[in-house]
Amino acid sequence: MEMIGQIVRHKTLGEGTVEKADGKYLSIRFGCGVKTFVYPDTFGKFLTAADPAFAKQVERDQDAGRCEKERTAARRLEEAKCFSRGIVIPGRAAQAEDEGQSVYVKDDDADN
Repeated sequence: MEMIGQIVRHKTLGEGTVEKADGKYLSIRFGCGVKTFVYPDTFGKFLTAADPAFAKQVERDQDAGRCEKERTAARRLEEAKCFSRGIVIPGRAAQAEDEGQSVYVKDDDADN
């Protein structure tokens, strides 16, 4: 769905029109000027879509984003478990749970 030209409502800024959309950010013209928002995260918190079809698209994009964040969190948790057990994940970085720093593990077989 084309986002440019869609009407949105902001809790404090009022009604605005989407001028730019790059998949991650929306630039919206309000009476006070153009403001940029993270898409689709700000919908439901600050923004609502006037067009029901656009609102459905936003909802689908929010669901897809939640699924991706859950997959990423699960992958990071698994990598942290591997790190704490001393398991090497070739070509991957593991997150040290207690230090909060990325630890890059050298794959010893890579030199052979």
